[in-house]
Amino acid sequence: MKVAVIGNGNVGMAAFGELLRMPEIRELALVGRNVERVRAEVDDYADAQVLHFVPGVRLSGGGYEKTAGADILLYAAGAAQKPGQSRLELAAENVRITRQIFSEVNRYNRDGIVICLSNPVDLITAAVCECTGRPPEKVIGTGTLLDTARLKKYLSNLLDVSPASVTAYVLGEHGDSSCVIWSATRISGQPVDSFLSSALEDEAHIRRQAMAGMVRGNAGKIIRAKGSTAYGVAAAAGRLVQAIIHDTREILTVSVRLEGAYGKNGFAISVPCVVDGRGARVAAELPMSEEEKQAFDASADVVAAVTKEFVGNGAERNDENEIE
Repeated sequence: MKVAVIGNGNVGMAAFGELLRMPEIRELALVGRNVERVRAEVDDYADAQVLHFVPGVRLSGGGYEKTAGADILLYAAGAAQKPGQSRLELAAENVRITRQIFSEVNRYNRDGIVICLSNPVDLITAAVCECTGRPPEKVIGTGTLLDTARLKKYLSNLLDVSPASVTAYVLGEHGDSSCVIWSATRISGQPVDSFLSSALEDEAHIRRQAMAGMVRGNAGKIIRAKGSTAYGVAAAAGRLVQAIIHDTREILTVSVRLEGAYGKNGFAISVPCVVDGRGARVAAELPMSEEEKQAFDASADVVAAVTKEFVGNGAERNDENEIE
């Protein structure tokens, strides 16, 4: 199994370090435009590899030719989100960068599964589909996998239970319009409303609203304090790599280009997907309350509009759209 990480900024290097601990990966490549710096980063990690004793992983670094033969490509390139900037404000610049990079990557690799970490991740996922010609199941955005993890963290801290006992789904845009599907949230199998009401009494509804706000605002809080987020999204990418390598068929909330599911078509957004060795495919549609359905539709409308503006109508994509 060969994995290539494209991009050696904060997110790319965090992802590279995450993957370095996976003995299932036989070859790990770091790819970037500044080849000298990329190779220096790899040399630095190679020193650490000896001390961590990760056997059998061959490290390499260089230009886009290093993506040749990779089974999985982690895409972490692009401009970083600045303090106070929304993910969608990154749109034009990062779509341009994505098209430029994959016009090079396409020369060496057209078959690997692509995991997109770059923001705005839903838009970038659609752009990678559009400019590589890969089928939707082979282009996966980390999407709301991290948002869902944050919700589990807040619930577990609030109720003093393990995150493993929490089932939760944050869907839609990985951004300001994401929506929590509270009707499907369970604490050890018990509906979250029942659990919250028994634990918090009249505060339950207020706490729900606060947690939804924290899920949407957590990234901005981190960016304001330290300039970027990296470790959480790198861990999300690592979770996806593990699911692909081990063919686990886990259901995870990730961003994929929809082709009719949930009544949506031609853009990427996060919904529950089965992730296995072939990529990610939309799972059975998650039931929602009317209020949740309206929130999900509103989020989808935001992503659809920006995708149409910067990428085009993915529903009309065909082989003529591929960049050679």
